[in-house]
Amino acid sequence: MNICGVLVTCNPGKTQEVCEALSALAGVEIHITDEKSGQLVVTVEDTEEAFADQQVLEIHRSPGVSSAALTYHQFEPNTDPDLKAA
Repeated sequence: MNICGVLVTCNPGKTQEVCEALSALAGVEIHITDEKSGQLVVTVEDTEEAFADQQVLEIHRSPGVSSAALTYHQFEPNTDPDLKAA
């Protein structure tokens, strides 16, 4: 299992749009939104639909995102035989 902490910086005026897009991604959770700085604190975890590293790349590609910095990463071997990403 991968768990990643990501600091996302949004383009000016795009914070709400980015929040909506990221909330739709499997395994992505937004913990802090700062409209003034345009920054989000996000965690990303492996899910049955996608691995965390795939979702971090998707965050980078999301419209309105100017940067996404990996700030934390924890990896543990998968012990759940039912967890298989696409």
